[in-house]
Amino acid sequence: MPRSKRAAWGALAAIAGLLSTSALMSTTAYADRQDPGTGSGDATTGDVRTVGPDYNGGKQLSLTKGMAKQRSRSSAAAEASAEVGTSKTWLALNDVTGQIYLKSYTMRGLGDHIQVWVADDTKFPAGDCRDNLGLSDITDAQVSSFVHEFDTNIYPTESAAFSVPPSRDGTGGADLAGQIGQPADYWKVDAGQSDDIVVLVDNVKDANYYDPSTPDGQTYIAGFFYSVFNEYVDRNVMTIDAFDWLHRTGATPPDDSATAPYTACTADLGSNRPLGQSKPHLYEGTFAHEYQHLLEYYADADEESWINEGLSDWAQTLVGYVDPSIAPDKPGADSHLSCFQGFADPAFGGPENSLTEWQDQGGPEILCDYGAAYSFMEYLASHYGEAFMSKLHTNPGNGLAGLDAVLKASAPKVKGKPGPHKTAMQTLHDWAAAMALDSAAQRKHTIRGGVFKWLTIASMNAKINWDNAQAYSTPGAPPNGSDYVRLRKANGSYLGAKDLRSLTFDGASTLAPTPVEWTESATPPDATTDTTTCDNTGNGAGPAALYSGCGENLDRSIVRSVAVPSGGATLSFDALWDAEDQWDYGFVQVSADGGKTWQSLATADTTTEHDPGAVAAVVENLPGFTGDSGSWKTETADLSAYAGKNVLVGFRYITDSGVNEAGFWVRNIKVGATELPSTLAGWQTISQANPTKVAGYTVQLVAYDGRGRSWYTSVKLNSAFDGRLNAFDLFRKLGFRATTVGAIVTQDDPTESVTQYARYQLKVNGVLQPGG
Repeated sequence: MPRSKRAAWGALAAIAGLLSTSALMSTTAYADRQDPGTGSGDATTGDVRTVGPDYNGGKQLSLTKGMAKQRSRSSAAAEASAEVGTSKTWLALNDVTGQIYLKSYTMRGLGDHIQVWVADDTKFPAGDCRDNLGLSDITDAQVSSFVHEFDTNIYPTESAAFSVPPSRDGTGGADLAGQIGQPADYWKVDAGQSDDIVVLVDNVKDANYYDPSTPDGQTYIAGFFYSVFNEYVDRNVMTIDAFDWLHRTGATPPDDSATAPYTACTADLGSNRPLGQSKPHLYEGTFAHEYQHLLEYYADADEESWINEGLSDWAQTLVGYVDPSIAPDKPGADSHLSCFQGFADPAFGGPENSLTEWQDQGGPEILCDYGAAYSFMEYLASHYGEAFMSKLHTNPGNGLAGLDAVLKASAPKVKGKPGPHKTAMQTLHDWAAAMALDSAAQRKHTIRGGVFKWLTIASMNAKINWDNAQAYSTPGAPPNGSDYVRLRKANGSYLGAKDLRSLTFDGASTLAPTPVEWTESATPPDATTDTTTCDNTGNGAGPAALYSGCGENLDRSIVRSVAVPSGGATLSFDALWDAEDQWDYGFVQVSADGGKTWQSLATADTTTEHDPGAVAAVVENLPGFTGDSGSWKTETADLSAYAGKNVLVGFRYITDSGVNEAGFWVRNIKVGATELPSTLAGWQTISQANPTKVAGYTVQLVAYDGRGRSWYTSVKLNSAFDGRLNAFDLFRKLGFRATTVGAIVTQDDPTESVTQYARYQLKVNGVLQPGG
């Protein structure tokens, strides 16, 4: 899938148009609904759903027309500065319907750098027993404690380690203020408050708010940063949920989960998450996490998700709310770290996880994505310190390229130039091995065959649960992630170092081709309308067409070889499309080199315009079709540059996460006068026409016994990705005392563009090992 990046915000000129429409955005998933983690504590009982660095990828949602016209019932007078007790209209989120709406808040706390506004209505729907327990009530003491914690801990700590956001005084909120019948300076404050963070405490209308008995309702949004809120009102805004501050703030909140009122309400709601559990500093930790996202929005708005989320999780360590040194199998261990090391419920995933391809294992296992990114940041901070992390936060480069730049800039100077230093890929390999060796190596502080410094993490007690099949269960090695395979006999029992006779590795040179995912539609829609969505494409009278399908994070292609005539060198076709405007696109493409490179063709209805936050795969392939065609269009593309040649022509549909429109249809396809079939016979995918080459593999072996002795080696691979160790090699490198011996197989992807797992065969003593 395309890599997840947060969208940059464009000009505010579009706001008036956005407000003037009553059409709602598609109500398909606006944010990841799957994360069961809390960021701390037991992953099996976590109920917090994270929503990414910038809610909805920073895309605008519709502001409900009725609410936009509603004049606030609170004070309509603009104020140069706000005071505790002031009432004002601010923004709120309905995550289920995918809407922003307006509601009244009252300022309940004011600090040196923070304003806490609590929604006047934080109640659950009528009849919800959580209201009987007062679980959405916010006390003045809780607000005061939150203000103190931000001003004395979160703000100064993250300011020093990361950055300080620019002051925003609300002047730019005039457009929205006018739309809701307020003065242009409604959100304007004086210079003394322009650097305050506006904290909106609200009972966010997510699935848990409406019905906690549903699968989505088992988790809730504890807080989020949404850059759209910032830009609407021209202030720095963050939202924190109002649910259960009694048990989720402070260092020692009470635990009422076993008391009768709470057990009765849990049963009444049909929830599998006990109410009233003690979760120390949950909201403070959530705020520290989301605050880093706000800072990164200004420091490096298009940073890759794994860097951004890793820094936000590390922020919780920085401010003291999460202790990463707690072993992953011990009470109180962070749920993200426990998940990645394989000690959470296997349904949530395990160590087999790409570091750089966010959500590579699917929604339910995103908890482990956070754990991978968090542990990697702990590795970096442990080896390079806080100043390094600050540079990583602010460096304009993204992902591995940005990390490489920071590693180079941080290297000791030799004759005025950067001296020897680790690369990003070398660091990734060391981190992967350290996750398996760290705890075992701490007793002796030595690793035979490896460098203790680079293969341990001072802030953690990391170890891998080799018994969890989620360490290797998906066939192949993840891109920039690893299979963790404990070596075993044919009957499944584990091998010790003394049992090793041979080891061979054979890695595939290409990734498995993606099968055709387009379909034949006998009754494609006759047109697209305002109600056309992925869930409602409609049917027409025909004729048949080829259809891309629809959904999130798609890159679907169909291609075939054609002979371009010397005369009449055109490609013509009829097309219908309904794609998220400026974000998702259909393409018509040609390749003259067997599918190694592709050129998108221009027609009368293609465009190169795109949102600044569009995913890289879209931008790299423009021009394309976006928005809503309304009706079928006859398109013609010029192929004169390929006259007399055999080329590949194809159609492609690329989407990002978020809004899912209906997709892309084509039919009546002709090259010159030759008509191509509107069936899938003869069509391939791009990767079938030209399989993607694997950049490389790294195979590392780790071993340890129960007395603190550890061993490390790597397997040298040839250009065909084959490697072999005989009995003497294994004895020389791993000895005979180790009782645990494991292989760490990593697919190297310096480009961060690969989404597929790379297949391999690992054999020990002639026995095929799991994972490949």
